[in-house]
Amino acid sequence: MRDLRICFMGDSYINGSGDEDCLGWIGRLCKHRFTREFRLTFYDLGIRGATTDEIRGRWEQECKARFPDGADNRVVLQFGINDVAVITGAGRRVEEDASVANAEAIVSACAGLYPTLWVGVPPANVACSPMHPSEGMEIDFSQDTAIALNHRYIAMAEKLGVPYLDIQTPLLANGDYMESLTKGDRMHCDGSGYAITADLINDWPAWSKWFET
Repeated sequence: MRDLRICFMGDSYINGSGDEDCLGWIGRLCKHRFTREFRLTFYDLGIRGATTDEIRGRWEQECKARFPDGADNRVVLQFGINDVAVITGAGRRVEEDASVANAEAIVSACAGLYPTLWVGVPPANVACSPMHPSEGMEIDFSQDTAIALNHRYIAMAEKLGVPYLDIQTPLLANGDYMESLTKGDRMHCDGSGYAITADLINDWPAWSKWFET
């Protein structure tokens, strides 16, 4: 029986923060594909607030710890939204060029070891900005900076030959999703937003191909 193991690596949108059902998009996505024809094991490796600087330093060790020899080991990546956050009094967390360089290092190395898919940067939650994720910290988001980073990531994915799903463009045009950003924890979407995201990814041919017999 096929032993399919998938590490979902990234930040709070991988983790599903703000979802009242505690599923996020990865739980819903894997539920769509669950079958008794093979064993599907998925690992939520999302850390709330993580930037590409931090993910670059941890992704390989964390994935290797969960991937046994002989299994069908694969990785789905999503990151970047925390890079564009601006901390009041401190500036942007990761500048655009550094974020792109980190992405290139992460994705190229990951794709050299495992079949890899890259899910794009979600829309910035400007409706609830500025935010206060912890005492004494205020962060703000700009949609323009999130859009600019997404475009850079699209170009990088093409350069590296790694499948990239632009979820940002359709989600920005989806009124239900944008409203969901005001219904979660005032930083992320609620469960309805994650469900919309999961449906987008589930219809992605690059993802569907992983489940062909």
